[in-house]
Amino acid sequence: MATKLLSKAGFVGLVLTVTGALGATAQASEPRTGNQVWREAFQSSPAHYDPLAPAFVKMLVEKFKLPPAAVEQMRPQTASGTQRVRLAVSAGGPQIRIRVSNEEGTEPLVLSAATVGLAGDGYVSKAGTLKPVTFGGHRSVTVPAGAPILSDPIALPITSGTELIVSTYAAGSFKLDPLGGGAVVVAAGDQTMKSELAGGTPMQGRPAVTGVAVLSPSSRKVIATLGDSITDGNRQAPAELHSWPEELAKRLAARRSGGDYAVVNGGIGGNRVLGSGWGPSALARLDRDVLRIDGLSHLVVLEGTNDIGMSGHTVFGDSPAVTPEDLIAGYRQIIARAHARGVKVIMGTITPFGASMTHYSAGNERTRQAVNRWIRTSREADGVIDFDLVARDPANPVNMRAEFGSEDGLHPGAAGYRAMGDAVDLSLFE
Repeated sequence: MATKLLSKAGFVGLVLTVTGALGATAQASEPRTGNQVWREAFQSSPAHYDPLAPAFVKMLVEKFKLPPAAVEQMRPQTASGTQRVRLAVSAGGPQIRIRVSNEEGTEPLVLSAATVGLAGDGYVSKAGTLKPVTFGGHRSVTVPAGAPILSDPIALPITSGTELIVSTYAAGSFKLDPLGGGAVVVAAGDQTMKSELAGGTPMQGRPAVTGVAVLSPSSRKVIATLGDSITDGNRQAPAELHSWPEELAKRLAARRSGGDYAVVNGGIGGNRVLGSGWGPSALARLDRDVLRIDGLSHLVVLEGTNDIGMSGHTVFGDSPAVTPEDLIAGYRQIIARAHARGVKVIMGTITPFGASMTHYSAGNERTRQAVNRWIRTSREADGVIDFDLVARDPANPVNMRAEFGSEDGLHPGAAGYRAMGDAVDLSLFE
């Protein structure tokens, strides 16, 4: 999804590996402790963004009246010191592990210190809960370019919905790319062991921390979501609902029957099924962000808005023209690769963008309608969630309902995320 132009996009997550035969997810390779295994409970998929196209910058200034200083804040920012992130997990257990990613990096990441604790107000950790994070028994670790790293187990009992504060301190400077990014706070020096940061500065960017795994019963399964910023969500308003996968996780945790599930969010703002540049394409990152997850049982796909909106010559630059057949072929590959791992695929229809300055045209609307017809009628996936039906304005179906949308005519607001999460039929996961 293109980054929110007036309200910005955020993050949430997934991790680990899946193996298995068609119809069942194999557990043979899972690290076990008694009848417990590691299950993913948070993800923020790593992403690198190409430079802003000149036409996109011009549109932001001339049509959206963004001051040049605000546009400059959308370009990669260099920072140093402690990076702190607040995140919510979707499963509980007695121990956790933290995942740090350098998968999109080109140089080794030297991590000098990291901590985790229970979240208090804002980016403050609750007193007495802050714990050091180690990697192979050491506080410091070097993460090679292109690789992630998983921490040692940490004794920190949590429940589904618990919010954590995770801090990392890296030697030297690091880059944050605000496009489609989540919210972090950066403070000078190594403040990882401080409950409250001194002189912290809020910044935009996908965090170094990209996953949390929880020691869980082996019966717990994982639902992954794959998408763009409409799935990635909005972390800029901490008191609000951040995404529709978060609402889905809350509903699954509250029900008394139908299985035990964690929900991990594989959305990346600006992402496309077929094209890269706003993070790796969905086809390129499917194994990295989804299919390697242990216990993965279902994949919910809501992606394609940007393939349509960025097709051809647009303010985002020049890309190959995308037809409905192209996008459907991409979906078929996702379905085939997931089915080969014994994972069920639920397809979501593409939500309306008629009020978007960047995505709407009559031709793009025809493509959206053709793709949605295929999703609804092909029966090639294992289920359908009609997000378009939920989100569209009954009086003007090419637009999102005013009460569900945000300023850019493209992204849902908190009410829209709640409606989307509430529209998911939970029997899909029984």
